[in-house]
Amino acid sequence: MMQFITKLLSNPLFILATLGASILFGVKFPDISRSLDPIGGYYISFLKMIVLPYLLTTITIGIASVAADPKGARYTWRIVVIYPLSMILVAALSVGACFLLPPAGNTSDGEAMAALGAIVNKESHGDESANRLEVTLSKPKAVETQIATYPIIDRFVPSNVFESLTQGDSLKVVIFCIIFGAALARQEGAGSFSLLANMKIVQSACIEVIRWLNLLLPITLFAMVSGQVSKVGAGPLLSLAPFVTVQVLTACVLILISALIIARSARVSPIDAFVKLRETIILAVTTRSSFACIPVAARELVEKLHFNRFGTELVLPLGTTICRIGHVQYFVIGTIFVSQMYGVDLTLAHYALIIITSVAAGFASSGASGALGVVMISIVTDALHLPVEAAIALFIAVDPIIDVFRTTVLVYGNCALTAIMTPLEKDPALWTSEAPEARAA
Repeated sequence: MMQFITKLLSNPLFILATLGASILFGVKFPDISRSLDPIGGYYISFLKMIVLPYLLTTITIGIASVAADPKGARYTWRIVVIYPLSMILVAALSVGACFLLPPAGNTSDGEAMAALGAIVNKESHGDESANRLEVTLSKPKAVETQIATYPIIDRFVPSNVFESLTQGDSLKVVIFCIIFGAALARQEGAGSFSLLANMKIVQSACIEVIRWLNLLLPITLFAMVSGQVSKVGAGPLLSLAPFVTVQVLTACVLILISALIIARSARVSPIDAFVKLRETIILAVTTRSSFACIPVAARELVEKLHFNRFGTELVLPLGTTICRIGHVQYFVIGTIFVSQMYGVDLTLAHYALIIITSVAAGFASSGASGALGVVMISIVTDALHLPVEAAIALFIAVDPIIDVFRTTVLVYGNCALTAIMTPLEKDPALWTSEAPEARAA
């Protein structure tokens, strides 16, 4: 029975149905909906509570494991070059998409901006102050000044990591974990292995808490969305249509590029690049779990596209874990959406900062799923001193739609990166994931 309930609560169709029901409930029963609204704030607080310990353990373990694996030495230079480069290219493509299709829509559309402005003002200043504000978005002077004058390098250098942990400065924690994980991999003796083992226990506990919180998402989604609709109507959600459109279209472009890369590397047609990985794509769409797709994707890459088994089994899980291209795309577009929503003008230097911090946040989101991945956009927005708390509730509301494409980009894109780094297997006898000789080959 519990297994059935767990599957039901994590089912995308059930979450979409909950979204529709919450909008209807907010319209029909506004008084009850407003009383449910604080539940969303508590949920986001719980998510933020688990972010820092999760980052501290996951990134350190990932870096130390890769650096200490002698089997992957011949793939190291490819990983070091291709993973960051691919994430940077995805971020740059996402920025370009925002120039073509602004994620906040037409900022000259007074009705759309009023709808967004209403919820931002209510979330940021409270209901009482919101009643005294115009429900339109104006450029906040403090935000604009901080973005223009804040030294960029200070956002990356953790002069005191304990202070960064206390203040919740996620980006500096990420930088520290990368450096500490690389140094830990060079240490010999049982002490370093014992430390990593203890970190894995903490990481497992964090993942378990995240799993519990993800099961509460339908309830929280219902409370947040119905509360918002009861206060300002369905306008804010409808005004997110440009944001969702940019996310979906950019994801489709990335999926198409991935198909062309797989087709060229495997020497098949682009259609075969989809057909031969159809089980992987279907699983990504239905489960929205990148880790659940790894075994199926590895099998199809080896058996159907004939890539070397050892390279596939090394590169694919690693890429799915740390090369979070789907999240990078999401963070870039989401951050630009927030800046446009507040009317903040971004310069070329700011776009460069968004790209760099989105790559760092993408790496930091290793293993993050559901609403936790949405909350991690604060790593990027904090670097530009953009207030994001008001927008997180909106992002979570539409995330069931975007998450399908984000997961597909992550899984299928990493299949393409695996195809770039892994050679084709010439021996037909090894075109099977069950061949014991394949690993030695």
